[in-house]
Amino acid sequence: MVYICVVFGCTGSSTMLLVRPAVSNFLHLEGSMKEGPWAYRIASIVVMFPIYPLLLLSFGTVAGRHVYFRHFAVKMLSRFGIPKGRLDPAYRGVTAKRAKEIEKEFRKW
Repeated sequence: MVYICVVFGCTGSSTMLLVRPAVSNFLHLEGSMKEGPWAYRIASIVVMFPIYPLLLLSFGTVAGRHVYFRHFAVKMLSRFGIPKGRLDPAYRGVTAKRAKEIEKEFRKW
């Protein structure tokens, strides 16, 4: 359980360390999530969207929990409308019943 908390902590911190300079340097937007402007807030979220799951999977693999964090990343990305079958081969061509069984296995971790 400690590994999981450490992985999430490292992922969140690393994501912000990568997103802030990317938005400031490449998009030339200055600001913060609290103070604004709205362009900075929206750009931060858009840039953060692909980076966070990749870092989560990377840190999870280093911690030896690749399968757990792969399912977590797939679940996270599927909430944004990306089909699970495109993200994880375990979901390709499965019925809704089998997908629920996969989710139950994921919850056991």
